[in-house]
Amino acid sequence: MDPAEKRRLYSRRRFLRGLAALGALAIGQEFDERMRIQITRHMLPMRGLRAPLRLAQISDLHRSWCVEESFIARIVEETNTLQPDVVALTGDFVTITSEYAASCVSQLDRLRAPLGLYAVLGNHDYACDGRQGGPAVTEALTGASVQMLTNRSLRLDNGLFLVGVDDCWMGRPDLEAAFRGVPAGAPALTLTHNPGIFRDLCAYDCVTLAGHTHGGQIDLPLVTQVYLGRHSRYKAGWYREGRGPGRLYVSRGLGVVGIPLRIRATPEIALFDLTPA
Repeated sequence: MDPAEKRRLYSRRRFLRGLAALGALAIGQEFDERMRIQITRHMLPMRGLRAPLRLAQISDLHRSWCVEESFIARIVEETNTLQPDVVALTGDFVTITSEYAASCVSQLDRLRAPLGLYAVLGNHDYACDGRQGGPAVTEALTGASVQMLTNRSLRLDNGLFLVGVDDCWMGRPDLEAAFRGVPAGAPALTLTHNPGIFRDLCAYDCVTLAGHTHGGQIDLPLVTQVYLGRHSRYKAGWYREGRGPGRLYVSRGLGVVGIPLRIRATPEIALFDLTPA
């Protein structure tokens, strides 16, 4: 996206956030869903998988002044009760400053997943600290034994390849590097933050997990479509593109940005049970 288009998008978003805030006040706080957590469950048969695996996706925590550490703690507790083998963290751990990374990661360090925690950064992780925040957020995560999958892949013992693709707004995605070493036909699951890159990722025979959209966060008719712009095509849930075999799941995420409010976009932990096909 060119700089002029980004500026237009951000200006439009600021206006719509203000409009949504006024509408939310008129509707009343009883409709605010931001403190609820919904578990969505998905079955994923995969060819070539040698043993079942349970994976939990956590996205868009956005630890900040309006997302308290106690809420992150609740998310961790809910996730641990699901007994995942793997936890996939798909970006936007903080919002404006990396100073919140330590308190976010101190809770993530309590996650229990015997096959590991894996992450990619989101646009806000890169953009915080005056667009210098990526290294600080990465350092905090790796200090809690989170493995970063920035344009690279690894293979789990049951044959599943986990692939990480960098954020397509603020990072430097490199699909060729990310899939290097992943054999054709091997079971693969890709982590990325922004679902907009699925237009290219759909060419790969894998399941992609993304976040970024918050499901609209304040999901109002017409307003949300304008707010998300071209990303409204991947607002939340499952997607395919006709020109490739890949599938995409977009999580509504868990935190908030700009307005401490969610309407018709309940925070989500997505749980995937992968089974041999």
